[in-house]
Amino acid sequence: MKKIISIFLFLAIFYGCSGQDQNAIDNKVKLQNNDILLMSTLFQQKAAEMRAISYQAYNLATLRLDNELKMAGLSKTLAVVVDIDETVLDNSPFEAKSILENSNYPKFWSEWCDLAKAKAIHGAVEFLSYAESKGVEVFYITNRKEKFLKATIKNLKKEGFPFADKEHLLMRTTTSSKTERRQSVEKTHKIVLLVGDNLGDFLEIFDKKNINRRFEITDSLKNEFGKRFIILPNSMYGTWVSSILNYQNNLTPTQKLEIYHKNLESFE
Repeated sequence: MKKIISIFLFLAIFYGCSGQDQNAIDNKVKLQNNDILLMSTLFQQKAAEMRAISYQAYNLATLRLDNELKMAGLSKTLAVVVDIDETVLDNSPFEAKSILENSNYPKFWSEWCDLAKAKAIHGAVEFLSYAESKGVEVFYITNRKEKFLKATIKNLKKEGFPFADKEHLLMRTTTSSKTERRQSVEKTHKIVLLVGDNLGDFLEIFDKKNINRRFEITDSLKNEFGKRFIILPNSMYGTWVSSILNYQNNLTPTQKLEIYHKNLESFE
């Protein structure tokens, strides 16, 4: 009888410890997976509010362009400058892949770009086609690498975007800053409108700044948003995330999650 009791005690302790170990493993997995992207990616894909914001942004862009056309001189051809990713093309399927495969950029990014299957952000094709109809040129300044030029042109053409050619796509080469590429457009054109999902799409001054400084600069330029700068939401990635992480690009998902929690502002 004592022997049987001893066996039961051993099994209870063993499975109890095993359960604790499994819980620890489960918790570790939860910290290390990419579920931190889950709600933001679902918002991009499933929220009608996201679509509404996109329409709103491009409706406003149309109004602002009309206003600029009324006041424009004839010294230079007018231009609209747009970012590509999350501004005119939706890459949320790549983020979904990263969640499901528990992978991180750049894994699967080349495969995604080469597929040329990104759908147009709602309102983007209509606005840029309208700009073309008014004699305004469109330049796509993107931080996609040069090797994705052909695939990106193919994708833009498939979705019906105007000016989808080598002359109007300014890809990333030596730097992620877009200043020089914007300046190259300004040599021959007057940029009347910039559209993007990241503050660096408008001015270099936002690059590599901490959270508070980005707020300060944004506040100082508040009259430009909805006027010369049209911004779209991107809850999945961008400089806003990098600034929270203090631009530490090699952190593990667990380390990132800890920093995200520390940056939350709650109440008592």
